Amino acid sequence: MSYPGRPVDQVITSKKIIANMKEEFREMCKVPAEHQSVGIITTDYPDILQCAVDDATKKTRIKVISCDTYYGGSAVKWSANSGAAFALISGERVADVRSAMQSIEDYVRRQRFLYDLKGDGGLKYFVGLVSPAGKYFQETLGITGNDSVAYVAGPPVEAMYAIDQALKGGDVKVAKYIAPPAHDNCAKAILYGNESACKNALNAFAQAIDQCGRDPLTV
Repeated sequence: MSYPGRPVDQVITSKKIIANMKEEFREMCKVPAEHQSVGIITTDYPDILQCAVDDATKKTRIKVISCDTYYGGSAVKWSANSGAAFALISGERVADVRSAMQSIEDYVRRQRFLYDLKGDGGLKYFVGLVSPAGKYFQETLGITGNDSVAYVAGPPVEAMYAIDQALKGGDVKVAKYIAPPAHDNCAKAILYGNESACKNALNAFAQAIDQCGRDPLTV
């Protein structure tokens, strides 16, 4: 689908694999007893990582232990490679984790879910279609493998206005809403329904963001 603005490339900022973790590490991170290996990965933007790890659960034999956004996003970081979000995945074999890490990196590089509305960095928004939902979204959102996901995010005022338009524009339901101020100072929603409904919701969200960007002060 075509959305207003310019697609923004997103990248992996750091990644490491621990082939055989210490038992204390397993307990500390709540990794399943049958899993011996973990992968740690970060991205420069947060929401793409959620979608990427979900996609990896459809293609590889791994479990997502955690996946979240840093406070302040990439603006507050200890390293140039810290990124804005972090995920920890685990698998029974190091080969499973290695395959998942490659899958995540390929997904982040390939997908175009983040848009710069005016091309100057002044207003960015996220519109991600995940169809069908993988195990990670099924487990964390309480949806089924028959559902598709419309993942939307943007600046607080613009995104809240656009989320309402997305709900009106597509026959979708709210699986998760992250109210501002989120960790990365935005508003987000993960909506679900059939694929067609999710596409309609994403388009309505993007058009509403465009409207807000063109005329931010008119109510």
